[in-house]
Amino acid sequence: MTLVTVGTQFFDELIDEVDRLAGARAFDRFAGAAPARVFAQIGLQQKLPRHIEHVAFDRNLVNKARSADLIITHAGTGSLLEFLPMGRPLIAVANPTKADNHQLEFLHALDDEYDFCWIADPRDLHAALPDGRVPQRRHRATDSGPPSLGADIAAYLNQRLTATCCVEACLV
Repeated sequence: MTLVTVGTQFFDELIDEVDRLAGARAFDRFAGAAPARVFAQIGLQQKLPRHIEHVAFDRNLVNKARSADLIITHAGTGSLLEFLPMGRPLIAVANPTKADNHQLEFLHALDDEYDFCWIADPRDLHAALPDGRVPQRRHRATDSGPPSLGADIAAYLNQRLTATCCVEACLV
């Protein structure tokens, strides 16, 4: 099964593209001999998909993800915190409609620490499907101790807050 999630809001462009690709049977490569099953948590999407199973919200989404052949997720912090360390093939997709395109910035920061497939535009999903892979932490000579996604995100947020505070102080 391919699992798709957009979080608690909406990402119509991603769901529309997944639905289009499912109608064209682009996900069959993940299903072996059977037709592909695509299950999507579509959030507040107004236009309902025609070619994929879907629900607005699913409290059991994380359990479904544990057995997914591929996870396609928006690049929200909560979703990436949940899915990056799960050990399942993953494609993260930035939602450019979110404030200041922060999801794309977040993906760039995570890409420094993790090797995983991500795209900046849902229209690139078909080309990215062969690149979906299990995320791996990039090991550095300066690493000490086990990898921690939470620590990596905290360091990124601290860096952003420090930069923002410094800019605001300079403007006063």
